[in-house]
Amino acid sequence: MSETTGTGLPGSPTSLFDHALLLHQLAPGEPLPRDGEPYPDDELHRRRRGPKAPEDRHSAGKDVALVLDTHFARASVLPSELADAFHDVYVPIHQNEHIAAAAERAGRERVRQTGRWLVRYGTDRCAVTVGLALLAAMGTADDIPLIQTIGLLSNRFGPLAAHAFERQAGGVEALLWLAERVTGWGRVYVVKRFAGSTTRLPDLGCFAEPVTAISLMDTLPATSPQSPNSMRHWQTSTLTARWSTTSVAYSIR
Repeated sequence: MSETTGTGLPGSPTSLFDHALLLHQLAPGEPLPRDGEPYPDDELHRRRRGPKAPEDRHSAGKDVALVLDTHFARASVLPSELADAFHDVYVPIHQNEHIAAAAERAGRERVRQTGRWLVRYGTDRCAVTVGLALLAAMGTADDIPLIQTIGLLSNRFGPLAAHAFERQAGGVEALLWLAERVTGWGRVYVVKRFAGSTTRLPDLGCFAEPVTAISLMDTLPATSPQSPNSMRHWQTSTLTARWSTTSVAYSIR
């Protein structure tokens, strides 16, 4: 790995998890400044731009699944061998059927160990995204703190973090914790999970009321949120999510 800048020691690559954790510790109840950007791997990604999304959106994630299948077919390899394996393939930031299927084809415990290592120690956002996708597919409640922390870098990891919480006991509380600490596109991803839900929100003593008249995601611009400039591009609209004691309300203004 090349030298990266960030919150770690000079000359030492910084894991994205450590970057998020250190920023979070500066203001535990607040969103990270600028969603934690720049990430420690920004210089690397400027030099090595990954491939664009395929025109056939249904094929997105197939290349990642192939890398995972090859990796899991070798019994003796370590998760660290995947640390730089995904930068040259397109990595979806949302839940993906091909990646989930690759996780299903491998042993559950090995998938969990691999996902945990990539999320905790990964220094490349592509590898960390794949690790989070593995935890979203096979993780347990023990992984919630890990997912919450990386989810604070919500522009990139918010969608998979929110999906992972949906599968877990205690996931509603974890999702609320994250919703209170993210902004921008990350808030969109997290709040969307409450749309149409009547799941009781224990900490608020209320119900999440369905979004009426508009679908939150249908109002978003076509610009891909995976582009670092997409949020800046959408300068004329502001999304707000207002939490009250009676409901979770959403509005576009």
